[in-house]
Amino acid sequence: MVSRRIVLAALGATALVGLLFGGVAGVLSGGGGGGSDAVAASGGPSGSDSPTPSPSASPSASASESPSAGPSASASPSASASPSASPSGPPVPTGTTYHVTAGGKALDVYGGKKDAKTPIILYTPKPAQDNQQWTLRDAGKGMVTLVARNSGKCLDIRGGKAVQDDCGAAAQQWKMQASGGGFVLVSRDGKQALGTGGKEQGQQGLKLVSVKSGLVWSFQALG
Repeated sequence: MVSRRIVLAALGATALVGLLFGGVAGVLSGGGGGGSDAVAASGGPSGSDSPTPSPSASPSASASESPSAGPSASASPSASASPSASPSGPPVPTGTTYHVTAGGKALDVYGGKKDAKTPIILYTPKPAQDNQQWTLRDAGKGMVTLVARNSGKCLDIRGGKAVQDDCGAAAQQWKMQASGGGFVLVSRDGKQALGTGGKEQGQQGLKLVSVKSGLVWSFQALG
């Protein structure tokens, strides 16, 4: 009876040991499997780990700057670079033919002659006669010359008297100085003017006198 109990106790102990051993082995095998699964799961790279491409660099502001609009205002020439104004011209149009009178008498080439040194006189006005027709030419610096239409010669001063002579002499240049609705013919040097002189062939001759005594001439343009 006692041996039977001993046998049963031994069998029970054996079964208990086997049960305990099996449990420990199961636990150990389960833990190892879990570890390998964890490694497998973490072995592949996650999507969030991939690098995000950096945006391409945009052009700098300086690269987009447009060239300047053009030369600055200071590049334009200054007003002082322009040439100075020329002296004012004669007060009446040049290149025009006139009938010239003073005190009711006309500027006349004596006898209508064409010769040099022919006296210039005051005579009864006859605008249709070419020896009383005078063309004004611009001599520069506000001066003019008076050319007799009948001869092509210029009003000149020779020997202190008014005559006609070949054009080109300085004494033939006159400044038309405004006075009393007409013009005094002042000499080139500005010191004398054309006025009444002595008799020439019985007619009133002309010569240089003081500016204040100069005759006042009217210029009537001829068509």
